Amino acid sequence: MIAQPFMSYVVHDAVALAGEADRLPELYRRWSQFLVDGYDTIGECWGWGTHVHGWSCTPTKDMIFYTLGVTPAEPGYAKARIAPRLGRLAWARGAVPTPHGLITVEASADGVTVNSPVPAVVELAGQAPRTLPAGRHAVPAR
Repeated sequence: MIAQPFMSYVVHDAVALAGEADRLPELYRRWSQFLVDGYDTIGECWGWGTHVHGWSCTPTKDMIFYTLGVTPAEPGYAKARIAPRLGRLAWARGAVPTPHGLITVEASADGVTVNSPVPAVVELAGQAPRTLPAGRHAVPAR
């Protein structure tokens, strides 16, 4: 299923809800077609339209929510959920702003390192969720 860039968030959310968030990094690659001829912005539609269209930036949200896997586990990020799904990526790293400060995540096939100002529930594929206190933690993949 392919949608225009703006509506791709619906497709990506459906893929994630179906338990297939590992497939999203492959879908992000389509956006690279906008990064040609000196442009560093995201276009309105596949193959036509304006070259600067912020509503079409689906992968920017999805890289945080699904690939790094950082979402609120409680309102206001009182507790965070970390559930990285890398797909074919070797690693992913990022920092996510919350009302309590930055949550940083480094994920690879070896596991995930989380530095969080709030407690976090870490959910790695094939493992039971782990609730960790605020701070820096390394969780092995196996």
